[in-house]
Amino acid sequence: MIAMIRYLFRHPKFPLLVKSDFRVFGAYNPKKIEMMIAKGAFNNDTLYQIIDSNGEGWSLYMKTAVISPLCMEKRWNKPKIIKFFNHSLEKAGLPQRFVGRSLSSKRLERVILEIIEFEDALEDQA
Repeated sequence: MIAMIRYLFRHPKFPLLVKSDFRVFGAYNPKKIEMMIAKGAFNNDTLYQIIDSNGEGWSLYMKTAVISPLCMEKRWNKPKIIKFFNHSLEKAGLPQRFVGRSLSSKRLERVILEIIEFEDALEDQA
């Protein structure tokens, strides 16, 4: 059974970077998160980190399948987001790393989109 994602207070701005048991993945819409739940990507913890396109931190509470803005890290900057993503690749044993180029001239949303495109390319290679 696929859990339907719900929201507490308000919705995050998609696309999102979502930490799972395996690594960080990109989600353009809630359906991707629901699909990852169905695939068993969220079994080890009850709380998972999410970063939205505004660089705002969110939490995914798996017990209730709720995304909430109540989290420990509220604001994320570009270098911290890249480090967060690359650390998940390292933990997954993948040799690839995302290298952000010209970060100062890019909006945060663009950097997140590039990370998601990079992650999509990794999935295609697998």
